[in-house]
Amino acid sequence: MKTIKEKEAGLLEDFAMLPEWNDKYTYIMDLGSELPLLSEKQKNEQTKVEGCQSASWLTVENKDGFLFFKGDSEAILGKGVISLLLNLLNGHKSEDIANYDFHLIEEIDLPNHLSPTRKIGLEAIIKRIKELAKQQI
Repeated sequence: MKTIKEKEAGLLEDFAMLPEWNDKYTYIMDLGSELPLLSEKQKNEQTKVEGCQSASWLTVENKDGFLFFKGDSEAILGKGVISLLLNLLNGHKSEDIANYDFHLIEEIDLPNHLSPTRKIGLEAIIKRIKELAKQQI
């Protein structure tokens, strides 16, 4: 399996091929359309990500020390961001996820292309992923 950094490098290559931000948004939203749906039972107060403009949820399953997240959002861009992050992090050890610096987000300059409220939501999703990973250590 590829490391987080190897997956990150592949995603950076994908984004580098998209010169315009409209293309990058489309790519992110396309990733969101591939995200498996959470059941209504999985969408609850314990899994809800606080701080997102649109309701978003994250769950995690620990399989022998390797974490597998599932997520969803009412917003298509939010769903795409969650999918992007989960594609990067799923299947890795909790310590690696908890210590990951989310360099990818800064490198593609995503925060500067989001509205202030969506940027807060992105930060909330990253914070929740780190919290869930730390709980599994």
